[in-house]
Amino acid sequence: MKKIAITGIIGSGKSTAANLFKKLGLPVFVADESAKELMESDSNVINQLLNHFGDIVFQDGKLNKSYISERIFNNSSDLKFVNALVHPLVKDKFQSWCNVQQSSYIIYESALVYENESQDIFDEIICIKTPINIIHQRINIRENYSFEKINNIIENQMSQDEKCKNSSYCILNDSIENLNKRILEIHNKLV
Repeated sequence: MKKIAITGIIGSGKSTAANLFKKLGLPVFVADESAKELMESDSNVINQLLNHFGDIVFQDGKLNKSYISERIFNNSSDLKFVNALVHPLVKDKFQSWCNVQQSSYIIYESALVYENESQDIFDEIICIKTPINIIHQRINIRENYSFEKINNIIENQMSQDEKCKNSSYCILNDSIENLNKRILEIHNKLV
C-alpha cells in the first residue's frame, strides 16, 4: 500500500484536496485532527501542555485553540515544544491507522510534512499551492484572522515554492475545477 502525503501552507486547500480523494474512496488521515484529539485526550500530553502554558491552555475542558495558535505562531520555542510533544505521537497513530487500511494507497494530510521531517515515510508527496491573496481571503473568512496573523503563520511554515520543489506533484489551486482535474490525473497514475 502506497502512502501519499498532501501538504501545503495554511489556507492552500489541503483539506479540500484530501476530501476529493475521500470522494474517490481513499482512506484519509488528517494530522491536524489527530494532533488536536491527542491534546484533548492524552493525559501525558495534557499535563505537559498545562505545565508549559498554564491553565489558560484549556477552556471548559476543550483546547483553547486561539490561545495556543497565538503562542506558537509568535514564539518559536513554544512552536518547537508543541511539535516535539505532539508530532511523534501523531506519527505513531498514523502508522497504527495504516496497519488496518485496505487500499492501493492512502492519503495523509498535513501542513508540516517537511517541517516535521516526515517526508521519508511517504512514497509520494502532493503539494497544494495557492495564490497568497486567495489564502488571505480564505483564512480571514474561516478564522477571522488579521492580515498580520496570517502572514505570521505563513512565515512559520516552509514556503510554497520550497514545498513544491521537494514534492512529487505540485497542484496550483486557483480553482476547484483545476484542483479536481489534477487530483483525478494523479489518482489514475496511482491506481
